[in-house]
Amino acid sequence: MQNLGVETDETTLVGVTSACAQLGAIKYANWICDIALIDDRCFLQWLVKIPSEQKQLRARQISAQQINKVEELWKTNPDSTLEDLEKPGVNDEPQPVALKYEDAYQYQNVFAPLIKLEADYDKY
Repeated sequence: MQNLGVETDETTLVGVTSACAQLGAIKYANWICDIALIDDRCFLQWLVKIPSEQKQLRARQISAQQINKVEELWKTNPDSTLEDLEKPGVNDEPQPVALKYEDAYQYQNVFAPLIKLEADYDKY
């Protein structure tokens, strides 16, 4: 189709994918979707509308670390959002482990959160 200069749009995609599915050619249906949906490592504009420059400036910038933390929260609460990361206790990192400790209290304060994190991880 692309060699013939035919534009791909929703109708073409649905028709060709449906035909492939009816013929049992799932491999070709997936290939067609990859070609029809992605061009030069970007979604095609008829599929995903590119936001205006103003909307892009207003968009919240989040890091990969924040995304990972929200995904971890989703394991226990599927309704979690980025705002939940700002709650006390959610975003706390454990203290670094030292080679030497002044007393047992300091040792306990460092290792107790680590042991709890490991126990919570092992539950899943």
